[in-house]
Amino acid sequence: MHMIFRTVLVALTCALFLMPGQSGAATITLGGSQEMGCRIAIDGQIGKGDADALRAVFEEIGYPTEYSPIGRRICLNSPGGSLLEGLAMADLIAEWNFGTAVPDGASCESACSIVFLAGRFNNPEAGGAFSVDRVMHPRARIGFHAPSLLLGERSYSREEVDKAYAIALDSMAGILRHRAESLTAIPDSLFLDLLGTPPFEMTYVETVGQAARWQIGVVPVALPSGGVREALSYACWHVDSGLLDYSPSEYGSPFMLEFSFEELTEETLRGSSSREFRYEGSAQCEIGIFASGGFNNYSTVDYVGVAQYTGGATDQDVSGTVYAYMLYPSEQSIDTLPVPRPGDDLRSSGFFQAARATSGGGATGGLTSCRLTQANAQVINVNEFVNLRAAPGLRAPIVGQLRLAEQVQVPDIGALLPVRGAPRGPTCVSICDGLSSSPSDVGLKDSAEGCIAENMLWYQVISSSGVTGYVSRHFLTD
Repeated sequence: MHMIFRTVLVALTCALFLMPGQSGAATITLGGSQEMGCRIAIDGQIGKGDADALRAVFEEIGYPTEYSPIGRRICLNSPGGSLLEGLAMADLIAEWNFGTAVPDGASCESACSIVFLAGRFNNPEAGGAFSVDRVMHPRARIGFHAPSLLLGERSYSREEVDKAYAIALDSMAGILRHRAESLTAIPDSLFLDLLGTPPFEMTYVETVGQAARWQIGVVPVALPSGGVREALSYACWHVDSGLLDYSPSEYGSPFMLEFSFEELTEETLRGSSSREFRYEGSAQCEIGIFASGGFNNYSTVDYVGVAQYTGGATDQDVSGTVYAYMLYPSEQSIDTLPVPRPGDDLRSSGFFQAARATSGGGATGGLTSCRLTQANAQVINVNEFVNLRAAPGLRAPIVGQLRLAEQVQVPDIGALLPVRGAPRGPTCVSICDGLSSSPSDVGLKDSAEGCIAENMLWYQVISSSGVTGYVSRHFLTD
């Protein structure tokens, strides 16, 4: 029997019949944990009539129209109960597009986990598209095992055994039907572990890697305060493992990647990895981490970024969300993850400050001037290439690419341009003007290095193939 840990676990116990005295219904009310962003709470054993009660609550509050999953989740705390009722509730959640959450100290077991797995978020402007939204606290508990038939102890005829076996198979068919018709993300590996765990045992999600593979959000978790390269590597592997349903440990440890950065500020990181993913390792991970979270609400129970896999003939949807827990090692126990204090947000971790320190301030070295000294420049600080933009800014259209070490022409080395749309851009130009007048001023030098590392300063260049565009000063050297 698997050891029981204080951790997040996923329960898919499929009890089809309840023993006498175990019948009843859960309590379904408005409310739930504000910390986890809940609007509805379900407590107690799932029984007949709970699906109808949940539908009545949905009809009372109406279809959710919030632009964030925070505030439209269902908090779960249940030992399980009727699988058939749980499947009906899961169908409703999929139909109404509510998220699910298991709060601090709560547990979701047996049929409850079917309800949990159905959690999703649908942006009001996304039509029928939705994303997975099922989260749990690091100190929550969820567990699963194979179907069980709770029957009395006596001798059974062959006909009764065959009937019980058929019911057990039908329970699996019900889960597969829900997965197919409601498009609920139940990975094959999760379903196989369900079948492989006897009814009298329990399988638990014990590590970060397991939760990531099964697309289970673990929140709230603080960002790490250092080890940026390692943290980004973990995140890239974890998101990919959830998209393709594999264990990152298959690639060994620590499977570290090299990164180049396109944007580094006090609240934002955008970088690209070396090519290690998919199609014989020919694709790279482009990752963004944001202190404001996925919906600009600075919530610690929201995802914190996005990882996208590009190159290598990737011809499918190969992007996924990054939760803070994914920046920790795959083998780390979920219950040891750092939980933010009340009132903290992701800016308090020091992660972005450590990322800026890791970048070394770009190609500045012994910086005495922000401006280049000659019209011939070389591309640096990238693994393979940097995008050439139509205007100064990381959101401007891409007009080409500049390879690592490529020679480019700079028509006007004096024309150091501020990033478009950023109030700090003109300030950085003024800082550079000051440094040119006082090259030994340590304070100005540090500020100028920060401006360059944050991609606040841009040059117009002409690539070796004759394409004109703009590139950050961070990626250029004399």
